[in-house]
Amino acid sequence: MLFYICLALGIINLILFLIQRKPEVSLRVLFFKTTTSCLMILTALAAYYENQSCSLELALLFFAGCVCGLLGDIWLDAKYIFKAEENGLLKAGFTSFLIGHIFYSFAMFIAYGVSTITIICGVIGIAFGPFSCWFTEKTMKAEFGKSKLISLVYTAVLGFTTGVAVAVAIENDFALFSILRVVGMVLFFASDAVLAQIYFCKNKNTRLNVVINHLLYYGAQFLMASSLFVS
Repeated sequence: MLFYICLALGIINLILFLIQRKPEVSLRVLFFKTTTSCLMILTALAAYYENQSCSLELALLFFAGCVCGLLGDIWLDAKYIFKAEENGLLKAGFTSFLIGHIFYSFAMFIAYGVSTITIICGVIGIAFGPFSCWFTEKTMKAEFGKSKLISLVYTAVLGFTTGVAVAVAIENDFALFSILRVVGMVLFFASDAVLAQIYFCKNKNTRLNVVINHLLYYGAQFLMASSLFVS
């Protein structure tokens, strides 16, 4: 019951946040965003608490990934408020998300081991990540500027984690927990594709793109948290 309560509160708070969120960011909006991320972490905690079969190591690393997501959320929106530190805060946000995906990868390594298919899917993912950056740059005229290196590294790590999630799903006969994680990772990719447009393409920082980006991102985070409930 606690898991469902936290999940419902998280969704309600997300809706309140999206009503407030516009291309411009205020401290009030940042508060709603931070609260949504906190409820995402509580959802993960409640999922572990109510699932006796979930391993502690897996849960702790997933919690760490969720916390990194919370920090990344704060840094990315703070750059709109503290204009002088915009570039540094952008890199801090990307780095936080990057570390979060590393935690997710290690969680799946520890819980399910490393196999040949894990390595193959991970390597494919590493290649696909930077390719998505290149594709965005060429087709959407994105200008990454000083953020190009961190964007390439981040997408490589994101691709690797996605590949690991796919491998785990294959090796576990697409059990529900593994499907939630694969869908979550795909949503992360979709969210970042929209985010790249908002940050690096001209005239793409629109309310619609902002809403789509956060719906995809929080959908991914809540799916990752919820996967602990059925692990």
